[in-house]
Amino acid sequence: MDAQDNRDVRVVAAFDGAPVGEASPSGSRKDLLKVTDQDATFSLRCSRGFTALDVVSGRLVVKAQCGDREKALRFTAHDLTVLKKAALKELNADVTPALWSPADLDAVKARVKTGSMTPVLLPAGLPSPDGSAIIGLRGHLFLTGGSNSLLSQYQAPVDDAVLSRVDRWVDLFAQRQEQCEARGLRYLQTVLPEKLTALRADALLQIDGPSRLLQELESRLRGTDFYVSGLEPFDQWSSEDDPFLMADTHLSAAGAQSVFAALAARIDPQLVPLIEAIRMDEVRYATGDLSGRFGLPIYSRIVEPSEDQVSAYRGGLEMVEKHFPPENGSIGRRFRWVNDTAPSALKVLVFGNSFFSIGDFAGSLSWWGKHFFREFHFQWAPDVDWALVDELRPDIVVGQTVERFLGRIPEA
Repeated sequence: MDAQDNRDVRVVAAFDGAPVGEASPSGSRKDLLKVTDQDATFSLRCSRGFTALDVVSGRLVVKAQCGDREKALRFTAHDLTVLKKAALKELNADVTPALWSPADLDAVKARVKTGSMTPVLLPAGLPSPDGSAIIGLRGHLFLTGGSNSLLSQYQAPVDDAVLSRVDRWVDLFAQRQEQCEARGLRYLQTVLPEKLTALRADALLQIDGPSRLLQELESRLRGTDFYVSGLEPFDQWSSEDDPFLMADTHLSAAGAQSVFAALAARIDPQLVPLIEAIRMDEVRYATGDLSGRFGLPIYSRIVEPSEDQVSAYRGGLEMVEKHFPPENGSIGRRFRWVNDTAPSALKVLVFGNSFFSIGDFAGSLSWWGKHFFREFHFQWAPDVDWALVDELRPDIVVGQTVERFLGRIPEA
């Protein structure tokens, strides 16, 4: 609704078209503006109960009405995901969900190590049971939903809301650059694309490019001193290895190598030929973060460098800090490596997410960082911790996020 006095608004619930409840806004919460364009709160008591299936099927509808205008109220992406999962449980209440016991899965794990895998033909476009992912071409799995309602980000028009978010991101990056300059430090920022963007031809969806937010952001930031395009490494992909893992939303080793080379070109250009000289010469298999959404032990073929490929940079490598916060979750994890055999003497501090991760696999950008920089720090966080920056005094601060998170603007 347009900005109106909340006293003129009614909230109405209807089930199969029949009214079952009505209320008026009872207050406001400014923190709601982070997830919606209104700050009104209300409590709605209905004349009957409902199931999660009633909600996700569209039988229950809640609308805000003001005069002769009305607007359907939507659940947040997170709440809708919870409701969809609950609805699936309702549908499958009388069906045994487990196809294999843990013993069944353990019995075949040894075959995975020997590469005893087999192709299975499944229809492209088949959705996962929870509706959050699909099977694409060539065996690739794609995230389409989840808590960030990913597919809807590609369908959103370039309206005032999108342009406002772009402005806020640009302002945030400019503030970070100013903070670093005031400390005598360098700053770089990158936004990595989704697998759905980089491999959209395999997804069989109507996606003609990056999400509207990322398109606008790249347009504004390309050519600035501090921004490293996350799209350019994938624009003209020519490697025989795909840039993303088949059963996962994250980069393959080849994809991480390309992204890291783009960052290194701005941090310490003499590293680029050394990075590009690393060959992918080992193969193994592992499930991915999208496998479980299909209820199947779907594996990715992982092609990565052997230890021999980085032997010149491993002799002095040591992890000297591994911090896990007491709360569950990834935010706040911190890792630090020192490496006196690294080819670059720089100290680098990264604030990012799972695309850097713990650095135990060459598809993780931290794996490359720990081998190529004398001192490499990774803080798993969307915000820049300026107290940590002042404590560590790195040569360069790197900020990293990913396309699906562009709807959330960090504080710092």
